[in-house]
Amino acid sequence: MPVRVLIAGGGVGGLCLAQGLRRHGVEVAVYERDPAAVARGQGYRLRIDAHGTAALARCLPSDLLELFRATSNRPYMSRGAAFDHQLNQIFSAGDAHAPFDPAQASTAVNRLTLRQVLLARMDDVVHFGHDLVRVEQSATGVRARFATGDSAEGDLLVAADGINSVVRRQLLPQAGVIDTGMRGIYGQAPLDDGLRTSLPQALFGGSSPVLGPDRRTMALGAFQPCRRLAEAAAEIAPYARLDPVPDYMKWTMVAPTGSFARPEEELWQAGPATLHRLAWGMTQGWHPAMRELVARSDASVTFFLAIRSARPVPPWPPSRVTLLGDAIHATTPVGGTGANTALRDAALLTQCLTAVDRGRADLPDAIEEYETRMRDYGFTAVTSSLRGAEKIFRATVPALD
Repeated sequence: MPVRVLIAGGGVGGLCLAQGLRRHGVEVAVYERDPAAVARGQGYRLRIDAHGTAALARCLPSDLLELFRATSNRPYMSRGAAFDHQLNQIFSAGDAHAPFDPAQASTAVNRLTLRQVLLARMDDVVHFGHDLVRVEQSATGVRARFATGDSAEGDLLVAADGINSVVRRQLLPQAGVIDTGMRGIYGQAPLDDGLRTSLPQALFGGSSPVLGPDRRTMALGAFQPCRRLAEAAAEIAPYARLDPVPDYMKWTMVAPTGSFARPEEELWQAGPATLHRLAWGMTQGWHPAMRELVARSDASVTFFLAIRSARPVPPWPPSRVTLLGDAIHATTPVGGTGANTALRDAALLTQCLTAVDRGRADLPDAIEEYETRMRDYGFTAVTSSLRGAEKIFRATVPALD
């Protein structure tokens, strides 16, 4: 039975699902609240692990998959090294000499770049400026209503609208969010020759946390793509529109709410330059290379974020509305699992809905299969990321039961 799928949210997970469905001939429409593809900051570096790469391979056409690989860092084996604030290595969770295994390797991509790859050839699918306010279900379909007053109809709505999901609050009001009590200031510094030589090589490759005093942690990660973005797009997929992005080192200063020398309400209102100065001040007494990293950062792109996570919830009855990514199993940044579980959702849901579209499965059964499997690995990732936040960010996490 042919199905029409509505997706609320044009982030990484929602767009990957749209690409997968379109690749398999399933009718799909994405409704994104932002007025345009580049309307606000999209964040920085994303770690893409083996699950994420496999999901992209299942959803993307071959040229866009090649473009993703060309505009990502060279694959590497994760090893989980951590350092103190004087850049002495204090522990490593993996084998630094383990042989390279492509099937287990991770890479890193710039978030906006990945989103632009996923938006390629989707102009007729993605509708910007559509802020979802309500979903209505019936025995025969679903209707999405938007703040503009217009609406869209389909057979299924997929909520990919993030940790503050409007759909989740309506569908699963019992599904809460855990505030770890930690906050982060995000920034990035252009990775020029001077910065490359001043930072220890051990900080390049994967994501390397630096554990400072007073429960202050700086998480670092470099973005150094295999090829220049414009060059790769021109050769591999000329129709893809990629903004230029220089190499950079991403950093996040994470600390308890009361450690930022400003009341939290002021931090949410503070401009990028103020946040940048606060982060630099919090590195007082740290290794000179760390202070230099923050000092040389582009202050204009600094932003503030709460470190939160979904709270696992028991199974719910399948319906014509389902959820994907942070809308249901948001994780803390530790381990970089959030984007990967969203991509994994997209590949699994593509498989389930393609079976319905081709008459091999009924929609309720397909959604039940998807949600059962998604809850298993999704809430496992949530729990793992919370345990990681306890270890790396030294957060106090409430019991999950």
